[in-house]
Amino acid sequence: MKKSTLLISSLVLSTVLVFGQSTRKAAPITKLTQLNAIIDEQTNQDMIQNAKKSPDGHIRCFTTEVNQMKKMTDPSVKTPEEFENWMSQIMKANQNNPSTQKASRNIPVVVHVLHNGDAIGSGENISNAQVISQITVLNQDFSATNSDFGNTPAVFTSIATNMDIQFCLAQTDPNGQPTTGIDRVNTGVASYTTSTIEAAKPATQWDPTKYFNIWVCNLGGGILGYAQFPNSGAANTDGVVIGYNYFGNTGAVSAPYNKGRTATHEIGHCLGLYHIWGDDGTACTGSDQVSDTPNQADENYGCPNFATNISCSNGGDMAMNYMDYTDDQCMYMFTNGQKARVDAVLASAPRRASLLTSTVCNTAAITANFTASSTVINETQSVTFTDASSSPATLNSWSWTFTGGTPASSNVQTPPAITYNTAGTYTVTLTVGDNAAGNDTETKVAYITVNAAGTVTCDSTAAGWDWNTEAFGGAYWTQDAAACNLPLEGYIIGNNCYDDNGWATKVTSPVGLKELVEVRYVFVQSSGTGGAKLKIWNANGAGGKPNTVLASVAITTGQFSANLNQFISVPITPAIPMSATAGSFFIGYDHDVTPLDGDTIVMGVADATTNTTWANEVGGWLDLTAYGVLYKATAVAIICDISTGVQSHIGDLKSIVAYPNPTTGILEVMLPKNNGVVKVYNMIGEEVANSSTNSNLLKIDLSNQPNGVYFVNVTSNGEVTTKKIILSK
Repeated sequence: MKKSTLLISSLVLSTVLVFGQSTRKAAPITKLTQLNAIIDEQTNQDMIQNAKKSPDGHIRCFTTEVNQMKKMTDPSVKTPEEFENWMSQIMKANQNNPSTQKASRNIPVVVHVLHNGDAIGSGENISNAQVISQITVLNQDFSATNSDFGNTPAVFTSIATNMDIQFCLAQTDPNGQPTTGIDRVNTGVASYTTSTIEAAKPATQWDPTKYFNIWVCNLGGGILGYAQFPNSGAANTDGVVIGYNYFGNTGAVSAPYNKGRTATHEIGHCLGLYHIWGDDGTACTGSDQVSDTPNQADENYGCPNFATNISCSNGGDMAMNYMDYTDDQCMYMFTNGQKARVDAVLASAPRRASLLTSTVCNTAAITANFTASSTVINETQSVTFTDASSSPATLNSWSWTFTGGTPASSNVQTPPAITYNTAGTYTVTLTVGDNAAGNDTETKVAYITVNAAGTVTCDSTAAGWDWNTEAFGGAYWTQDAAACNLPLEGYIIGNNCYDDNGWATKVTSPVGLKELVEVRYVFVQSSGTGGAKLKIWNANGAGGKPNTVLASVAITTGQFSANLNQFISVPITPAIPMSATAGSFFIGYDHDVTPLDGDTIVMGVADATTNTTWANEVGGWLDLTAYGVLYKATAVAIICDISTGVQSHIGDLKSIVAYPNPTTGILEVMLPKNNGVVKVYNMIGEEVANSSTNSNLLKIDLSNQPNGVYFVNVTSNGEVTTKKIILSK
């Protein structure tokens, strides 16, 4: 029983870590264990505590503080001095090149509405009307057509100006598909701090060289909004953040910040403007680097009376400037000097100048596209095709041509299954039309490969799998204790007081004409330089023990140190016919000698209802049931149907696995049971892939999609599961 004590003390904790999360919903995209935190949370809270606050306790703008925090870890964030040196250079260049000062400049916008599953128009999942109202306010404020522009005091009317900027909600998304420019993302997060929203930005951002990104969310800390200055900071966090109840002038907005001026103020920062009183000096000496804005002692709140608000003997504060801190209804103008800075930024700043040539506000074109359930089959097998076309109008015609297939053509959106009876490579063509008289054709040459009947078409796959349904911890492997035996030895699982030389998991052989083509391990610890072997054993020993070695791959104990907690793929060549096994076989590993001190390799182990894990002790292989423990090792066998070439996995999966994650294009989905339909959606809810399988292993090709976050929706045995994956090519 002491074996049980040693193993349970070390392994039970691991199974808590492994399976404590296995049934949870997919982690939100903002989970900081998956994304690097850009801002330290404690520093963030300290900054909030010390920030300037309005009389009602709000932080009107948190831009200065956020940029200070980013500077602590990101050298690309400029100090005010560095930023102003850069600004002075581009302003001088812009003054010498008047052709860069364009009128009626258009900036395309995407508004990311981050919510917690609320219905549209409820809570932070604000309505379309509220988003559109903000775009309207921006267009009025940046063109001096706002109704309160006429309230400008006489002393300032000669310098109050039109910025000549218009904003448009994007009409084309990063995939070239139609969009409203409103990107709704259910993050599963109820509220954000600046640290968590900064961590969420990279996963939700659209290309900042083509889209001006605005994030709207439930922003905590009393903060109304903040921005990132041009040419300062990482590209994947560029844009502005606004609290949902301070965005636009209708819906969930909250007075006195209910006129949409928070976004106007923050976008001013994104275009190179400082706070009007200057953040770099004391009363009356701070400068916003603009010559026609008078010095102020400090920021203004509420709605100060211009006639009596003379803080620096300058004829009155320009409290109505958008870059002050007054209430929304009391700010309504920019100046010529501020426009000069904005002109320079739009002419020269990275990710600002490119916005003016972006075409994403143009209507998306009709695009023909399709996918296939499989592109490599055997004679007499069938393929189902799925229309993946798009149009800004309504698609209303489809014309398919299947060279070499039966039937050879179809005129419906979803054609019947197409059977290929003769070996060869075949082209598929789809022409689509819409009710706006548009049409497009997609031809995929040599798209379908048909092999001779009986050909095995399963291919083993490269290493690098991410076991994303379970979380492994390091607490259950420990160095061999001196009290066990000397000299100290390496360990496999737990410690190695019993001189274990190998571990394996038992797999029941499938019936029929099957063969083993690949095995996949998950190792959670690997170190040292000692010799070891990954092995497949036949279960033909006494009592069903591992015996005959069917396949062996030499490794060193530290070989997988860079791939901890990932699938390690081992192709089996030649493939092993299941008819050659004794009804079961083992997947595992052993060492050339009892592991020396520092030589360690640990396979992931988890709870099971029936034990499948065996240890190779001094006396030989032993079923761990003998010690009263029930475990399974995290190893999966990939088998092929010899007659049809259909690939599937055998192994004890608790839930659906999508891997690798991140993927570079080819995504594999493993199901606990046979049969499933897999659909992949992009961040705006558009379906980009659709496939089905009568097996439990399916490949999805996303190589034609742009980098970003996708959601894999799997329907299998009446249950629907969604996994988040990241495409990074």
